[in-house]
Amino acid sequence: MPMARPSYRAILADLDGTVNRGSLLMPGADEVYRNLSRKGIRWIFVSNSATRLAVDLATRIRKLGLAVTPDQVVNSALALIHVLERDYRGTRIMVIGEPRLVEGVASAGAVVTENPEETEIVAVGLDTGFTYEKLTRAHQAIQKGAKFWATNLDATFPSSKGFLPGAGSVVASIATAAGRPPDRVFGKPFPDMANLALAILGLPPQDCLMVGDRIDTDILFAKNAGMDSALVLTGASRREDLDHAPHLPQYIFDTIGDIAALFD
Repeated sequence: MPMARPSYRAILADLDGTVNRGSLLMPGADEVYRNLSRKGIRWIFVSNSATRLAVDLATRIRKLGLAVTPDQVVNSALALIHVLERDYRGTRIMVIGEPRLVEGVASAGAVVTENPEETEIVAVGLDTGFTYEKLTRAHQAIQKGAKFWATNLDATFPSSKGFLPGAGSVVASIATAAGRPPDRVFGKPFPDMANLALAILGLPPQDCLMVGDRIDTDILFAKNAGMDSALVLTGASRREDLDHAPHLPQYIFDTIGDIAALFD
């Protein structure tokens, strides 16, 4: 294991599978958050989830027992909304996703539509009410030239009931019909969320440590952003998965609480 890096000034932490599983905090999460915060280490929580807005996730984290503010949360919905606010106001967007994502898209100044004839962008996230009718509308819009965007490509996500189908499963259905992958993806391991988090922190990537439970998203996200990473074994990836991984973390811990050793 590499020597501790006292130069880390911030932690980017994944949520589901890393900080919590459903309504339960992972062992040591509360203590390490409080203790490192007292030492001046800043935290940004990064989540591929787009079923809620960042402010909703902050409320959820506070209910779990961590005293966080909305500006400490970056999720794929926020990354999408940020781009819409900056570059796509007035654009007509078909949203395949949960109601809060639809609200967020509308609040960014876009025009939400279900009409494939006028749709300019199809934005797809996890949609627990996904139907063949929605698949058909999205497919028709993409056939007619609409851009195809995805909040994230996570095939599953951890819950108190085990792993459930994620946004990537919905995206894959539309991609199969369209005959091509999304034109743009906002969640990990792609760069939009990292860029937002670093802008909020005002820090270079080498001053940040990414902590997550998935090699294919969290660890690759860190590598793409130029950050060091720590894999925790409380979620999707197992130690044996590292044997065939194309990219490796700098650290491996049983739980997020164990990262405290890097700051002693």
